[in-house]
Amino acid sequence: MMKQIVELNGDWELKSFKPVDQINADNKEWETAENWIKTSVPAQVHEILLREGIIEDPALWGKTEACLWVAEQDWIYQCEFACGEPAVSGGKAYLHFKGLDTLADIYLNGKHLASHNDMYLPLRVDVTGRLEPNNTLMIHFHSVHEYIKHLELPEEWIGKIRPSRLLRKNEHDFTMYLGAKPYLTHVGIYDKVLLEVIDEAEIIGTDLRVRLLDGYGQGTIKVTADGWGSVGECGLKVEVRDPDRRLVAEYSGRADRNHKGRWGHSCELTIDSPRLWWPRGYGGQPLYEVAVEVLVNGEVRDREVKQIGFRDVVMAKPLDFVINGRPVKLWGALSAPIQGITHCWDNEKSNLLLDMLENCNMNAQRVWGGCDRYDDAFYREADKRGILVWQEFFHDYGMFPDTPDYRELCRKEAEYQVKRLKHHPSILLWCGGNECFMGAEFELPGESYIGGEIFLEDYRNVCGTLDPDRYYHINSPSGGSYSNDPLEGDTHSYTNTWYVPGADYPVFIAEEIRTSPPAVKSFVRYMGEERAWPAGYSGMITRKDQYPWPDTWTERTTTFGWRKIPPIEQFYDSDDLESAVYKFGAAHGLYLRKIIENNRRGKPSASPEGERITKGHFVCRWNDPWPVIYGSMIDYYFEPYIPYYAVKRAYEPVLLSFDVNNFIHLWVVNDSPEDVGGTLFIKLFNPTANGFAGEMTRKVAVPRGESKLIANLNEFNQFSREYILYACLVDGTGKVVARTNDFVDIEKHLKFPEARLNMEINGNYLMLTTDRFARSIELGGSDEGDEFGWLFEDNYFDLLPGEEKRIRIWGRHTKGIISAKPYYSPFVTKVSFNL
Repeated sequence: MMKQIVELNGDWELKSFKPVDQINADNKEWETAENWIKTSVPAQVHEILLREGIIEDPALWGKTEACLWVAEQDWIYQCEFACGEPAVSGGKAYLHFKGLDTLADIYLNGKHLASHNDMYLPLRVDVTGRLEPNNTLMIHFHSVHEYIKHLELPEEWIGKIRPSRLLRKNEHDFTMYLGAKPYLTHVGIYDKVLLEVIDEAEIIGTDLRVRLLDGYGQGTIKVTADGWGSVGECGLKVEVRDPDRRLVAEYSGRADRNHKGRWGHSCELTIDSPRLWWPRGYGGQPLYEVAVEVLVNGEVRDREVKQIGFRDVVMAKPLDFVINGRPVKLWGALSAPIQGITHCWDNEKSNLLLDMLENCNMNAQRVWGGCDRYDDAFYREADKRGILVWQEFFHDYGMFPDTPDYRELCRKEAEYQVKRLKHHPSILLWCGGNECFMGAEFELPGESYIGGEIFLEDYRNVCGTLDPDRYYHINSPSGGSYSNDPLEGDTHSYTNTWYVPGADYPVFIAEEIRTSPPAVKSFVRYMGEERAWPAGYSGMITRKDQYPWPDTWTERTTTFGWRKIPPIEQFYDSDDLESAVYKFGAAHGLYLRKIIENNRRGKPSASPEGERITKGHFVCRWNDPWPVIYGSMIDYYFEPYIPYYAVKRAYEPVLLSFDVNNFIHLWVVNDSPEDVGGTLFIKLFNPTANGFAGEMTRKVAVPRGESKLIANLNEFNQFSREYILYACLVDGTGKVVARTNDFVDIEKHLKFPEARLNMEINGNYLMLTTDRFARSIELGGSDEGDEFGWLFEDNYFDLLPGEEKRIRIWGRHTKGIISAKPYYSPFVTKVSFNL
């Protein structure tokens, strides 16, 4: 009989109690108590209470504080389950808890079974001989706040290490950084609970080491498997199938047990002419399947299947990656937890975020040290889509305990993560955490760092032992003469509040953040109209104003968000909510556009020769788990807004970029997999006369992976600052490869015409033209009043007369009314959509 895995996901009950050290088996109060809440798992306490109407939505203003009592209580989950042979008669059996948050005691049939104290680690408990035909399983979650009350920190930790850090639990369950105010501390079951019954043998772990040899003409897969067996001899069978499901390699061997029943075995298989796995935008993502089986007397008893990809990664210089022989720049985003109310995984939401990441022309994602433990499904999707993953261990900002017990928990977490994920070709590197050293340098300059051995020794040793073929990055940021040094390692963009030498052309920006509110519809939804634009607020910013926005906005920001604003002084002062949201959003988009284009050019126009200095760029943050005014590209309702689309255009594989300074230069950046060439048209557009005032052309050829300065605009001599810069690259077939437009003055000084659009629908595509220059065209939709869930391939874009813009419509709506409006025009164009 094969290993049986039963999900214990239904027929659970939940109840709260005053905090106690341990449930007394002689005191049956917890069994007879009333008001149990019926539920299923995985589900954490807050989401269960919200569903039952016991609490209000913590995402609403002021309601998070009303939920503080939840984490101050103990909570008991309880279920009953039946099991048959062979579990009851003494067959090998385990209870497997994949995600418990965080301090838990577990009871089986009234007897204490195990304790747990790390939300990032699963717990697997041997219950052989302890199961009955009908069983009661109870999990007692202790209040982490009650636990913290009784902690005594060493004197040298006080003021340096927050007490909550002694728990291996998400740091942001105790902070408002992600947007919950004052905080929301999760508790409960956030991943599956499984009953596993083994017949004679099982696979406990399978390690795969995938390598390319002989100029990529041959691939090898070293398989190391271990497990348990109750009989003398276990057979091991390995099969490898190519992306077309054809068998391309196989192996059979014998794995002998030791005296404790454990077995282990290694083998190596060879694949001739393997198909290479490429990052998104550089090629395909062929995946091979490796199936490992353990057999007893020729019968399969357990089976484990993993998908792999053959790719070669070399880091020639710090964070300068060459994949399968090609230089690859990383353009991506730093992710936050997917949803605020729970640590439970939502694969539908995750895939939507990945869809938006692909639409944004990104090839990488940084899984942040302050994030949740991402599900296996995320990494499978990353493999399929070619998304490179910068994977961090679970640490964020500042110092950490250095006790042996704490370090041991961290080491176990790292071992679990590396073993779980290393076979994924999407995993580019391991990183010790986020801003651990940098945070200490900011907050406690000159102080000795506590807990550094975790990153400098423990994680380095784990990665070097278990996954020696991947790069381990000590922390983000790190490298150089100080942690945030842009000249030698990766850097986080704090240039709005700190002077950072060399910030114009860093080696790698791992975090780029500025603050703006989401689109008006989202903002009003979670602020309310009165708080979104308080009566009497003028929109002017004077020296007497504490914040650059209404005081009510500060209620919804976090981590001094008002100090991280973009260059709003370049835009018109606002006199209503719509103009304020536009000003902040457009400034946010402008800032990101300019910094990304500069990074992608990678070298100054005064010195255009040589290699590109900057090797990659991540925007921060990608998504909002709570309603908040901060730096994300995608808001709480999964709506992208102005900064998202500015980044999308700045990350286009082939980029045209004006560098407007003492002279105006035009660059072509080619991060596509092929060389590009054609005719480059460079024009000046006069919006007042509604026509072009000058034109020049250049024949260009730009090899893949390079940026090239093509021309300056001196040929135009002097011209009015109201003119709009325009460039378009057309290949030999007449296809537009890339286009851009830009200004030579700040927007606040410019006057834009009242453009009228023409819009048609062709299937799931919009076709737009304009009679005059249209600045920042906003697309929106309404399906019987539902304005949310409309997604467009591009949005908030400029359009010139004579151009036709083709935009894919996607999202969850198949019918409705789609509208388009240039920001500075009163004219709205609407069409009916029915797919």
